[in-house]
Amino acid sequence: MPAWTAGKHAGEPFLGCKIVSVFPDNAAAGKPSLYGSYLLMSGASGEPLALFDARVLTAWRTAAASALAATYLARADAAHLVMIGAGALAPHVIRAHAAVRPIKRINVFSRTAEPREAFARALEKELGIETRGAASAQACVADADVVVTITKSAEPVCRADWLKQGAHVNAAGANSADRSEVDADTVLRAAVKATDQVEQAKVEAGEFRELVAAGKLAWSDICELGDLVTGKAKGRTSPSELTLFKSLGIALEDVAFGEVVYQRALAAGVGRPI
Repeated sequence: MPAWTAGKHAGEPFLGCKIVSVFPDNAAAGKPSLYGSYLLMSGASGEPLALFDARVLTAWRTAAASALAATYLARADAAHLVMIGAGALAPHVIRAHAAVRPIKRINVFSRTAEPREAFARALEKELGIETRGAASAQACVADADVVVTITKSAEPVCRADWLKQGAHVNAAGANSADRSEVDADTVLRAAVKATDQVEQAKVEAGEFRELVAAGKLAWSDICELGDLVTGKAKGRTSPSELTLFKSLGIALEDVAFGEVVYQRALAAGVGRPI
């Protein structure tokens, strides 16, 4: 995943490249499913500047992008967040949303009760926000202001008829053409449908691809995160709207986040020279 940035904020250009492997069956062996390294280079000379653990960088940049989308799509008073899935990415996404919205209550659903409850206890202790496990996704989604899905499910884990008026949905898990975390009605009912990059969604977003193929949705109906930020596209315009962000992650987010980490590391004098 290579990318280049003009470095408008830092005053210098940067190059970045991430090499990642994803082995879902690693969990059975007690190992992470994702391994990777991220190399940040000078865009002016190509000189290597920093090497990061790509797992950490990916988790935080994905969480940051999702929370950025929520600043334009979730209600300003969103207080109840639901997380479906309790993997390694989930706490990062919750922390990021809590930084941009006044989250006061969190519910978590995952298939296995004991890890789910342990996750909820640890998160409540860390954030000081009431966090409870839920016996089903439907039970906790019904009253949610923000619903985040981070699963590899091929079948929808969030359905439109479960959602209350004004909810925001962030589908951040499944990223392949044959997987859909939310049902077709959620996509079709959403007043704003957004993703990191439409061209990538054409390859990876099963939720959109199936509807486009069926003639029920056009790619022009979907806006990009960058267009929300620059004002080219409108975000939420009514507290009663349903909104959707399909988080896929793009290489530009990696290099932008790598630049931030690098500059802060230099300023703080942290890191190990190699």
